Amino acid sequence: MKQIQIWLGHSTFSTTADIYSHLDFHAQIESGLVMDGMFEKSKREEPIALEMAE
Repeated sequence: MKQIQIWLGHSTFSTTADIYSHLDFHAQIESGLVMDGMFEKSKREEPIALEMAE
């Protein structure tokens, strides 16, 4: 994003981010799937931890 700011001559990073951040929708989906995987992992680990405590 910083490179885009320089190429387009925007004076601030926030200007570039406000205009172009929506174009990276694929990255949003990818990071959402990673976070979902983290929650799924913790759900799978919870019963194992309970079994070990008993």
